[in-house]
Amino acid sequence: MTQVNELLIGIDVGGTFTDAIVFDTREGTLLAAFKIASSPSDPGQAVVAAIEKISQTVDVRGAVVCHGTTVGTNTLIERKGSRTALLTTSGFTDVVELRRQDRPKLYGFDVRISEPLAPRELRYAVEERVAADGEIVRPLQDVTELIGRVRKSGASAVAICLLHSYANGAHEQELADAVAAAWPEAYVSRSSDICPEFGEYERSSTTLVNAYIGQAVSGYVSSLDRNLRDKGIKRFLIVKSNGGLTSPENAARYPVHLIESGPAAQLTATAAFARATGRPNLIAFDMGGTTAKAGVIRGGQPEMTSEFYADRLVDGLEVGGYAIRSSVLDLVEIGAGGGSIAFIDEANVLKVGPRSAGANPGPACYSRGGDLPTVTDAHAVIGTLNAELFADSGVRFDRAAAVDAIKRHIADPLGWSVVRAAYSIIDIAVANMAEMVRLATTHRGLDPRDFSLLASGGAGPLHATAVGHEIGAREVLIPPFPGMFSALGATLGPVRHEVTQTVFRDLKSFDPGQLKDIFAQLSVRADKILSAEPQGAARPSPERIAEARFAGQLFQLKVPLGCEGEPLPAIEEIERRFRDSYRNEYGFELPDARVQIVNCRLIASIDLGYRGDHLFAPGERRSGGAKPSRRVAFLTRDGDEVAMPVYRVADALGCSLTGPGIIEHSGSTVWIHGEQVAQIGASGQVTVALTGGSR
Repeated sequence: MTQVNELLIGIDVGGTFTDAIVFDTREGTLLAAFKIASSPSDPGQAVVAAIEKISQTVDVRGAVVCHGTTVGTNTLIERKGSRTALLTTSGFTDVVELRRQDRPKLYGFDVRISEPLAPRELRYAVEERVAADGEIVRPLQDVTELIGRVRKSGASAVAICLLHSYANGAHEQELADAVAAAWPEAYVSRSSDICPEFGEYERSSTTLVNAYIGQAVSGYVSSLDRNLRDKGIKRFLIVKSNGGLTSPENAARYPVHLIESGPAAQLTATAAFARATGRPNLIAFDMGGTTAKAGVIRGGQPEMTSEFYADRLVDGLEVGGYAIRSSVLDLVEIGAGGGSIAFIDEANVLKVGPRSAGANPGPACYSRGGDLPTVTDAHAVIGTLNAELFADSGVRFDRAAAVDAIKRHIADPLGWSVVRAAYSIIDIAVANMAEMVRLATTHRGLDPRDFSLLASGGAGPLHATAVGHEIGAREVLIPPFPGMFSALGATLGPVRHEVTQTVFRDLKSFDPGQLKDIFAQLSVRADKILSAEPQGAARPSPERIAEARFAGQLFQLKVPLGCEGEPLPAIEEIERRFRDSYRNEYGFELPDARVQIVNCRLIASIDLGYRGDHLFAPGERRSGGAKPSRRVAFLTRDGDEVAMPVYRVADALGCSLTGPGIIEHSGSTVWIHGEQVAQIGASGQVTVALTGGSR
């Protein structure tokens, strides 16, 4: 067993596979990268299993484990959260049901709206009132009888969201203390801690989601932390939705910040790749067994948003979802993965997804009991996936089962050949993913032709050149270790927390001292959160941001105000920065409009010094083409069988190859179509120019 002084492990749990990547940070070397089957009933089992597999060759004592998780997301989507009560100001108990009174489809007659996580019988009115400026209008009344009723309701979690608590959270704190004293086993979330921002619905929804998933997430991270410590792991960190890392203690307190944990890790890795390779503008395309995700990197940084709606798609239909006001990497996600099930709808039309076979029973060709046709089965039929590719994954690959599933459920009912059905499944999946990429780019005013498409995930590289061709991207990039790219991304982020305070004042009504006091208060809050985090090599220097808008408008722009310790800009300079930003964003100015500061935000980061960027360093090209390691039977669209060359990326570093061909690449498969040319870099990066070639 190898003894490593500074071991760094990244683990990402997906719906079908759990990925792991292992570094020796002192030597800068990669020790292992692999996939194992996920354990959906208890995702932590797969994490422990990955650590045990690593420990067979490397001493894991003293290691740091960084983990991307979907536990919070799955708890919300599967409605397996706690029975949650909402305590709110009298007269406002229906805010979470009224929402913004908007509809996903304005003129649809079959509109479905996400049900409130706290049904009406679990929404309780609290007698109190705080004004918008924080003044107490009516003191909090005795809540002893109220708490007794909540306990008898069968709830095990409590969300507290009182009117205007962002301006004065005293009543919320008093109520939370009373609940904790009378009912210590309850999981309690209060909005003045979770989301102290204006916007009654968004604040209520965010706090309610936090309470709803809180017990599941806190139980998961606490149990996993104990298990890993028993194995000698020194430090356990979890990926947040903003791409940063956090401790188990803060993850348990703010589980709503983990909703996009897994996808965020992939976007973090893509941004690191962009900076390391000098490609500042990338489209990140990730496809696993259950979902596909797309995000945008501009100027080497991922796009961020401060609000999103979780679980907004159910069975392919827009249902509104749940508003979460939290910093998150901006992603578009659809139910299109390797396990997406193909079916024939009521109109006798072939559809693919969003329902997935998942890890259990999985695609038919995985021999785990699945008998429905999936995208993975379609590739098994035509030969782009074969048994040799799964030799070390624990999957017993069975092409005949895939042929039978597609024949029975798709080909025979439609009167098609099995090959035609398989290609049709793949084409529909590609079209779905291309539309997803357009949602992340074209629908937001960005031209995909100005970007390179970087593909990762177990199934992303298999579809990358087809998706890139469909959207008009100039090239497709496959990074080193594409099948474990999210696990790699989990190790690349700093500890990152954001604290916000709504202020809602005209900019010119501030004097510099008042603004300084607000950020000083935010700094105190940030320090309390960071006290539960590991310390980096240097003291964090939080970034100050003002969120401003013109009076009467509904949306804000972020105005950087420098880092803590630097002098704050003058009020006139802040206004100039806002007006410049507004002009750049919208193309015009409102010279007579007043500028308002809505929120002040402090972003505190701790650089832990973990680096994996060297994995992306380009190397020298070698002369000559790559030589295939073997050939496999491949079925063309016409049903003809040809011998498809298969290349191992490790044998072709620095070489180029011309399609058609398959590249085996670190937990994934790259499909190069006819006449496309792929250049394989010394680091394992695959670059495919899309100026020519066919599908």
